[in-house]
Amino acid sequence: MGGRPRAFDEQTVLDRAMELFWRDGYAATSLQALLDHMGISRQSLYNAFGDKKQLYLACLDRYAQRRLSAMLTDLEGPGAGYGDIISFFESFRREKSRPASEPPRACLIGRTCVELKAEDEALREKVHQHMERIYEAFQNALTNAVDRGEIETLELAPVARHLTATLQGLGIMARSGVAPEHLGDALRVALSVIRPRAQG
Repeated sequence: MGGRPRAFDEQTVLDRAMELFWRDGYAATSLQALLDHMGISRQSLYNAFGDKKQLYLACLDRYAQRRLSAMLTDLEGPGAGYGDIISFFESFRREKSRPASEPPRACLIGRTCVELKAEDEALREKVHQHMERIYEAFQNALTNAVDRGEIETLELAPVARHLTATLQGLGIMARSGVAPEHLGDALRVALSVIRPRAQG
C-alpha cells in the first residue's frame, strides 16, 4: 500500500526553498527559516526531501530545470550561432542592470561555487554537472558559428570555458553592486575573443 498523499505540492514548496537559498545563500539560511518559508513541518521536509543539504541539491536541480533550461534554450539548439551568444549575454547584462530597488542575484550555481567547501563532494559534483551543461551550450553555438563562417576559427573548448567563467563572474559582479556600465565594459572585453568574419 502507498503512503498517505502529502498535504502540499512538492514542486511549490521546492520553489519556495530555492528562492530562499538563492536570495540568502546556503550557509545563511537556517532550517527554521526554510520551514517558515516553505510552510511545512520539519517532519514533512525530512520525509519529502531529506536533510538541508539534500534539499539544497534538489533546489539546484530545480533551478537547472526552470531557470537554466530557459536561459540555454537558444544556445543548445541545432541552429545556435554567434548571434545567439551575443543575444544571450546582452539579455543577461540587461537583467543584471535592473534598478537598485531590485537587487540582482548571482546565478544560484555560481553562488554555490562561492560557498562551496572543498570536501563537499555531493555539492561539487552537482555544480560540475550544471557547469558542464553551460559549457556544452556555448561550445555548441561556437561550433556552429565556425562551421557556418560566422566567426573566425578559434579554439572551441577554451573559448567555451572562457564564456562559462564570464557568465558566472558577471553575476557575482552584479550582486556586489558593480555599476551597469562596468558590467558592460567587462562583457565587451570578454566577447572580444570571438571575432566575427567579414562578410562579402
